[in-house]
Amino acid sequence: MSKELNKNKLLELVHNRIKKYGFILNKRLAEFTEKQKDGWNKFQLIFLNRNEGWEINIGMLIRENLVEDIYHQASYFEPKYHKTTPTLGITVEDFINDGKKYRCYLNSENDIETCMNYIEGLFLEIALPFYKEYDSLKKMDEAVNVKDGTSIFSGLKYEGNLGIILAKLVKNPDYNFFLEKYRNYYIHFSKGFYLPEFEKLTKVLDTLPPG
Repeated sequence: MSKELNKNKLLELVHNRIKKYGFILNKRLAEFTEKQKDGWNKFQLIFLNRNEGWEINIGMLIRENLVEDIYHQASYFEPKYHKTTPTLGITVEDFINDGKKYRCYLNSENDIETCMNYIEGLFLEIALPFYKEYDSLKKMDEAVNVKDGTSIFSGLKYEGNLGIILAKLVKNPDYNFFLEKYRNYYIHFSKGFYLPEFEKLTKVLDTLPPG
């Protein structure tokens, strides 16, 4: 089979294995979505095109609509992307963080079953517990807003915008500490390009009703 046919066959077989957990395949995006009352969980296969075939990285995403709706009142994202952004997102290998690459390689039709079993195993052993571990704003706040050291979630959004929203929503007693920490981050990152977005977001948070 061609590379694309191998990819599609793998997606279909993985879907057959995990749909009983509520995860539905979007073949075009190579991701499986479980709808939640206030957002979604996604299990994502990231197909990296290689000469030999596909190298597959695996991502785990969680969206809380409340957080994202607040964020996009200030974000630089175009409106068409507002409903697609995750609140938390990380690859399996970055989440485990033991120096190994948790990937599989789909180079021929003979690799489909091996990849399917490997991906299903990571879904059951890593992804499902991940969605449970971060299934509330309180748990997200504890993971993202770290006073000493750094969070396992890192990057432009996690180093300020997401953290300050979570701190506000859960009434984190260290809100002012994180406000200054993140403001300082955006002052120095990329010559302050993202600072206006952050300052606009803090004004949005100031307007939120208490409780």
